[in-house]
Amino acid sequence: MYSLCMVKTINLSLPEELLNRIDIEAKSEYASRSDFIRDTIVRRLKNQRVVDEWGDEGVWETVVNFKELAAKGIPASEVSSAINHLLK
Repeated sequence: MYSLCMVKTINLSLPEELLNRIDIEAKSEYASRSDFIRDTIVRRLKNQRVVDEWGDEGVWETVVNFKELAAKGIPASEVSSAINHLLK
């Protein structure tokens, strides 16, 4: 881990929308904005991924993209059938 003994303050310009998202995420982790940004940078530098509450590292594979199948939607029976097919 990086030492906080020699801390330097920097100025960082971010779009307001990104800053709002950072604040929301930091609050959900009970962290300050600085802690959240610092931890995120450290994880990135160490090539670590954030694990979500289900233990998933955020690597998702699209098996069926229902938006490509029908622009107006897919009947629930077809969705259920596709899920059952995947579970077999």
